[in-house]
Amino acid sequence: MERNEIDQKYKWNLSAIYPDVEAWKQEFDTVKQQLSVFPELEKTMLDSAENLYQTIRQITEIGEQMNRVYTYAHLKYSEDTTKPDSKKLMGEAQNLVTAFSESVAFFNTDLLKLSPDQLEEFFNQHEPLREYEILLRETYRYQPHILSKPEEKILSAFQKERETASDTYETLTSADLKFGEILNEEGESVELTDTNYTLFLRSDNRLVRKMAFKKLYTAYEAHKNTFASLYAGQIEGEKVFARVRNFDSALQMSLSGDHVTPEIYQNIIDSISSHLDVLFRYYRLKKKVLGLKEMHIYDIYLAMLPDSQKKYTYEEAVEEVLSAVGIFGDEYVQILRQGYADGWVDVYPNTGKVGGAFSGGCATTNPYILLNFQNTEEDVSTLAHESGHSMHSYFTRKYNPLQYADYTIFVAEVPSTVNELVLAYYRLEHAQSREEKLSILNHLLELYKATIYRQIMFAEFEKLTHDLSEQGKVLTAELLCDEYYKLNKKYFGDEVVLDQEISMEWMRVPHFYYNFYVYKYAVGLTAASHIVKRIRNHEPNALEDYFAFLKLGSKKNPIESLKVAGVDMTKTDAFDSAVEMFSELLDQFETLWDEK
Repeated sequence: MERNEIDQKYKWNLSAIYPDVEAWKQEFDTVKQQLSVFPELEKTMLDSAENLYQTIRQITEIGEQMNRVYTYAHLKYSEDTTKPDSKKLMGEAQNLVTAFSESVAFFNTDLLKLSPDQLEEFFNQHEPLREYEILLRETYRYQPHILSKPEEKILSAFQKERETASDTYETLTSADLKFGEILNEEGESVELTDTNYTLFLRSDNRLVRKMAFKKLYTAYEAHKNTFASLYAGQIEGEKVFARVRNFDSALQMSLSGDHVTPEIYQNIIDSISSHLDVLFRYYRLKKKVLGLKEMHIYDIYLAMLPDSQKKYTYEEAVEEVLSAVGIFGDEYVQILRQGYADGWVDVYPNTGKVGGAFSGGCATTNPYILLNFQNTEEDVSTLAHESGHSMHSYFTRKYNPLQYADYTIFVAEVPSTVNELVLAYYRLEHAQSREEKLSILNHLLELYKATIYRQIMFAEFEKLTHDLSEQGKVLTAELLCDEYYKLNKKYFGDEVVLDQEISMEWMRVPHFYYNFYVYKYAVGLTAASHIVKRIRNHEPNALEDYFAFLKLGSKKNPIESLKVAGVDMTKTDAFDSAVEMFSELLDQFETLWDEK
């Protein structure tokens, strides 16, 4: 549909941010003018404790005004990317963000001219400065890694070049790489793309799956040396930046912002690797359900059961999500119900609307949810997922001042995944038939397999390749393919036939250019599993701990924040608990399956 054809009640209410674009422009101009205060603040920032307070307060408050300006522009652009006015708003907002970042770039470098003892004196001299104490002390943690102003300026100048390998990879895979044609299920010749490849791997026709698999990797193999050069270049660039910033490794540099150490990262890999027997059991079950004598790599994405054809109206989806999250108590349900009523959600797809789904907003706006709702069961799960993000944002913003009214990506996926799991268990408890229960269990099993085991395999490959590079090894295509094949052997065991083409799958994973990001997916589901298990088992203080976590904001670092929710990522308990849930789901599926 065109956007103007959609009923207003299914669109988000952006007038809660600004009544109209004219009001947006006024605040845009105000923020732009306020940037002129920073050169003077820079000159006097360290003259007194009060001056430091005024500087950080202005950065925080003007920064939040800028966030409102950007949020509104981003949401307007997202609802229809074809509108020239929205494109203009977005471009102007992006330029404002850049100008703000440049205007306040002095702060960290200048702050670190104060010794820790001088900072303590400042806290004692001006009590209001303690409002920012956590933030200021966190900055000092980076003292060994922040360079002089001229050096920082040089590094900033190389930021675009730092993204060259990633940008080139994206261009190569999205625009230049062609896979040719294959025959579909009807025997028609169709072009194979990276997008429809995943659909063909779910085809009921095994020959179609095999053809798509072989054809795709034939194309990747033809460019394997280019991919190896790009990936090696990405690793080399991160190594250089890590050395310049006085980190021991690119891994340490990437993890430091989340207070995660290389030892914790390795512990996560080791914890999941020690439970591969449960994953092998899953593949044995899948082989049995599919009736395959042997299961090849190109068979593993075939669904064990047909997708549910159940359809939902948006109103039905809302009520199912609200019923499922009832486990958190009346306050949570009432806030979320009111949020839906107040225009938090943009529901249906329209021409020009961005795809997928997200939860957005900033500290001084409502949370906003973009959906492309098409009445499927998966869309209901998406609503639950994004509502988890939005409720996390709501509580974070309500219970924290501006400087702490946000949270890191490391913990962001926990409340959203908690909601997904809570919805799945609610559906299980209210399923009307054996087939419906099997379908729900199937989706949960796929979630654990893909989000924990597969992402940890990727995380292990990423660490392995960085270690090889640190040892002076040349990352040729042959070496990368060989190491990736060995890892697949480790994670699939003898349950799946490893076709040689899978050795080239590393070329298809864009996350390897995100620098040690993929493990966070596994952390999110692992932590969520532990939290949901505590709540469902009515453990003492489980709900109270979870709400305390939702309200924390950035007052604690990510590792300590999760401990508030009862999840200790420095130990193996949470990972053991997640695997135990995966195993219990396997038990339930097998019992139901064997009943027929």
